[in-house]
Amino acid sequence: MSRAGASAALVVTLGGVLLGCGGRSVADSDAPDPTRRSAAPANPFCAAAQANLKAIRPLNGLMAQGQVPRDELTDTVAAVRRAGQDMVFAAPADIRADVERTVQALELQLDVLVANGGDQTALSRDTELVNRLNSPEFAGAGERVRAYVERNCATGAPSTRR
Repeated sequence: MSRAGASAALVVTLGGVLLGCGGRSVADSDAPDPTRRSAAPANPFCAAAQANLKAIRPLNGLMAQGQVPRDELTDTVAAVRRAGQDMVFAAPADIRADVERTVQALELQLDVLVANGGDQTALSRDTELVNRLNSPEFAGAGERVRAYVERNCATGAPSTRR
């Protein structure tokens, strides 16, 4: 994938970073899980990450539509921004800087999307943004958050609550 294509997909990918924070699929909900004895312990960061993923999904849907009504885009982006801030507030100290950087990357993209009426191709046309998002500091932060989520937020993962 090209660097431009990679950055254009980052809003979608950020949601992918957080996929490990979910429960089971809808198909799995019909059958009981015999290995599961009780609900996974609550983890404030994982809950915030899951809420962030939930906020990003409608944004991805809007962008897929093409022409997005301004008020709908504004409301959806505001929800994504709030969810991102909640993630930062709930982040454990050992990954807080990486979560802040990851949310900052999302904020930069949201700014471009809003300025361009939800046109996701604007993300790949902004070469300064592409270069910044592909920098080692942003890419590394995203990878570290993804790894943390996979280790700690997957269904049945141990809680990091103290």
